[in-house]
Amino acid sequence: MLLVFTLLIWAIFLMILCSNPKNKLNFWCFCSGMLFSIGALKEYLFYTLGPRLIELGIWTSGCSETLYSLLSAVFYYLSMPAVVIFCLYFHRLDRTHPRLFRRLRLLLYLPALLLAVIFPCTQTLAFQQVPAFCLVVGLYNWCYGLIGTGILIHVLMAERLSTHFSQRRLAAASLLVPLWFWLISAFPYHALGIPNLSKLWQINLIVVLFVLLYFLYHACRDGIWGIRFRKETYDWGTGNVVLQKNAKYVGHALKNDLSKIEWCTDFLAAQGAPAREVDILRRSVTHLKQFVSRTQLYSDRISLFPEPCDIKDLFQSLADAFNAAPGKTASVQIITCADTPLTCDPAHVEEVLRNLIANGLDAAGKDATVSLSYQQLPRRRCAVITVADNGCGMDKETARQIFEPYYTTKAGGDNLGLGLYYCRNVMSAHGGSIRVISAPGKGSTFSLFFPVRRRKKKEGQAWS
Repeated sequence: MLLVFTLLIWAIFLMILCSNPKNKLNFWCFCSGMLFSIGALKEYLFYTLGPRLIELGIWTSGCSETLYSLLSAVFYYLSMPAVVIFCLYFHRLDRTHPRLFRRLRLLLYLPALLLAVIFPCTQTLAFQQVPAFCLVVGLYNWCYGLIGTGILIHVLMAERLSTHFSQRRLAAASLLVPLWFWLISAFPYHALGIPNLSKLWQINLIVVLFVLLYFLYHACRDGIWGIRFRKETYDWGTGNVVLQKNAKYVGHALKNDLSKIEWCTDFLAAQGAPAREVDILRRSVTHLKQFVSRTQLYSDRISLFPEPCDIKDLFQSLADAFNAAPGKTASVQIITCADTPLTCDPAHVEEVLRNLIANGLDAAGKDATVSLSYQQLPRRRCAVITVADNGCGMDKETARQIFEPYYTTKAGGDNLGLGLYYCRNVMSAHGGSIRVISAPGKGSTFSLFFPVRRRKKKEGQAWS
C-alpha cells in the first residue's frame, strides 16, 4: 500500500508539472508533492523493502536506519518551506515585491537549517521517540501550514471577482486538502504520543486517490493547473492529423504572402498598370484566399453543437437557394421528408448538403435534377438523408476514393477535393456515416446515416 501511495502522489504531481513546466506555480507544487511523497517512500523502504534486502545480505540494518533518518529529515524539514514558496508565487509576490520575495525565499529555510543542527538528520529515527523533537517539528510544520493557508485564503478572497478565480480556487483546493489531512493525522500522534493514531496517516491514500480523481474530473471539464483533456476521435488509418497540421501551416504561409501581393496589386493599379494584368492578379489573389479558407474549414477538427433540427425547413431553404440561381435550368426537388426533428449540428449538416447538391448539379449538367429525402428508420435506430442525382455516375474505383482528401474528378483549379472528405468527417463526428451508390450513366445516391437514440416517455412508451 505504501508503494501505491507513493506512486499515486508521483502521478498527481507529475501531471501538474507536465501541465505547464515553465509555470513557477506548477513547478513548486510539483516540488512540494515530491517532498511529501518521501513520507510514504521512507516507510516502504524501511518496513517493506529493507527487511527483504537484509535477508538477501545486500543491505544492513544500520544503512536502513540511516537512510530512514535522512529521508525523514528531508520530509519533516523541507516539505513545508516548499509549500509556503508556492503560496508566495500564488500571491504573485515575485512580481509585486521581487526583492522581498527573494529574501523571504531564503529565510524560509533558516528554521529547517536550525532543526538540522539541533536534531541531526542522521538521527531522526531515534528522535521520533523524543517528545520534544516531535513537538518542535510538529509546531514548525503547523506554523508553516497556517502561514501558507492564510496566504492562499487572502489571495482567493481578494480575487473572488476575477476571471481566474475559479481556476485558482481549484488549484488551491487540490493542494490544501491533502496538506491539512497530513498535518492533522501525522504530527498530533508524535507530538502528543497518542498510540491509537499511529497509522492514521495511511488514510492519506484515500485522500490522495480522491485528489487524483478530482484532478482528472476537472481536467476533463474546464481544466485545472493549466491542463485540459479533450476528446478527439480520428481515423488513425488515414492522414487526417497530418492534413490538419499541413493545412494550418500552408494557410498561415499563404495568408502572409497574399497580403503582400494584394498590396502590390493595388499599388500597380494606382500607378496606371494595364487593367488586364491587374485584373488577373486580383482574380488569382481572390482564388487563393478562397482556397485557404476552404482548406482550413474542411480539414480542421469538427466541433459539433447539436440541437433539434427541422429537416423540412432545411430542405426547403436549400431548394429555394439553388433553384433561384440565375441561368440555371436544373432543379432541386424534395421527394419525402419525415416530420420528426433530427438532432444534429445544423450548420455542418447544411454545409454537407450544399456540397452534395452542388456536386450533383455539376455532375448532371444542364438538365440536372437532385432529389432530397429524409426518413426515420426506428428498427435500425437511425435516420437517413439521401441526396440523389441523375448525373453521369461513377465506377466502383472512383466511388472508393472520393472521400479521400484532395481527390477530385473535376477539371480546373477551383476544386480542392476536400468537399466529400469534409462530409465524411462531419458524419463521423455525429457518430454516423456517409455512403454512396453509383454506376456509370445511372447517377449517384449519397446517404447520410445519423444514429438515433431511443428514449422512454414518462408513460413508458418508447420514442425516437
